[in-house]
Amino acid sequence: MAKNTKRKNIAPGIKRTVQEPQKSTVNQKVIWRFDMIDRVGKFAFNLHRDDFRHYEVMEKMIAYSNMTWQEIGRQTHDQGKSKHHFLSIESLSKEAVDRFEAMQLEEYSDSIFSFSLQNKLRIIGIRENEHFHVLWYDPEHEICPSKKKRT
Repeated sequence: MAKNTKRKNIAPGIKRTVQEPQKSTVNQKVIWRFDMIDRVGKFAFNLHRDDFRHYEVMEKMIAYSNMTWQEIGRQTHDQGKSKHHFLSIESLSKEAVDRFEAMQLEEYSDSIFSFSLQNKLRIIGIRENEHFHVLWYDPEHEICPSKKKRT
């Protein structure tokens, strides 16, 4: 998440850039946004896809919208790893990186976030403070494939 910066006059004719402290949003509830949805390609968030699991997606989104980001961050998988987390651009599949760049979203590369909905099912988007901009639907965990141990 980018920090806000402001130009401040420290003396007549002299300006300095000062970083403002980032407002913490861990105690804020998730606000779902649908303004960045990718509607084409393999990871399209398209309600008409044959593999779109409407009920599961809506149930989880409703449940998460009643939780704070801190509560969401505390959820873990069986192995103690966080279920929902930021993704680095380097961890994405080539197909996802290509699509991310085609959508001209490079400025958000440090804000890519993954919600685990069920087993392999993921919703990938951009986390901006308490807002989550839905981007992709990933029913098979292919956007950021897991690295298997001992392979």
